[in-house]
Amino acid sequence: MAVLHPLECYLLETFSSPEHFAATRDAIIEWIDAHEAAYARLQSQLDPRQRSKPQWQQGDVVWGNRVLPNIRPDRDFYIKAYIQRVNNDPEAFNAGHAMNSNNRGINEFWDGWMTEEEQLRVSITQDRATKLDEVLGATTSGWREGSLTYNGQGVHYEVSELPRRIPRYVLDPSVRIEHNQSATQIGIYLPDIEFAAARLLYPDEFEGGIRAYQGVSRSGYVYEDTGKRAYDWKECQWAETGWTLIRRVEGEFIDVPAQGFFPKGEPDE
Repeated sequence: MAVLHPLECYLLETFSSPEHFAATRDAIIEWIDAHEAAYARLQSQLDPRQRSKPQWQQGDVVWGNRVLPNIRPDRDFYIKAYIQRVNNDPEAFNAGHAMNSNNRGINEFWDGWMTEEEQLRVSITQDRATKLDEVLGATTSGWREGSLTYNGQGVHYEVSELPRRIPRYVLDPSVRIEHNQSATQIGIYLPDIEFAAARLLYPDEFEGGIRAYQGVSRSGYVYEDTGKRAYDWKECQWAETGWTLIRRVEGEFIDVPAQGFFPKGEPDE
């Protein structure tokens, strides 16, 4: 069976919480607003010679016809996703993939018509929205084993961001998802197989069992500057497995070490 680690459980709960949905919603809206503000400023200061430029340099045309129509729907989508999450509607977990798609699309277009201040605001808001949305997407679709534990410190989470204590968690064997079953209730579950991460599972429209992303072989890379080995997974596979619900133990907590649970970044810590 996989390792039940309280840090992984805590982060999965945190990254799928209504608070994280709200932060992601606000960050994406702020990023859209940055584009809207730059576009509005450009429209108010259009150069009469604008139409003599190549179309790719006509920011009002490109942003008005291509960019903004593609990103504006995300405002309402993430507002709705937050409401769904507050109401424990599993449809909320369809969120978490917008920014990767948006970034790929916008990178095709020239933004040289923006001022330096506008480019900076777009860049800052894009970085924050992308980080929050990627964490949400990875949580709803499943992390690699180690990403929220020994490989995640300083990457996906910071020790300084953790509370001084986190809840203690235990398995609830009365709630199982077998190989050929789908989830019937939202929760954090532990897979039966080793080298696979705990995962947020929830009811969806797909039938049949829920597979886990299982590590098969590790990287043998050694960092030249530190001499430390990397423990990333070089090869993974989707494996059939059963799952057991994980629950918090009411009123019980464990202390977070000052250097974190994995200061060396090793699986056996």
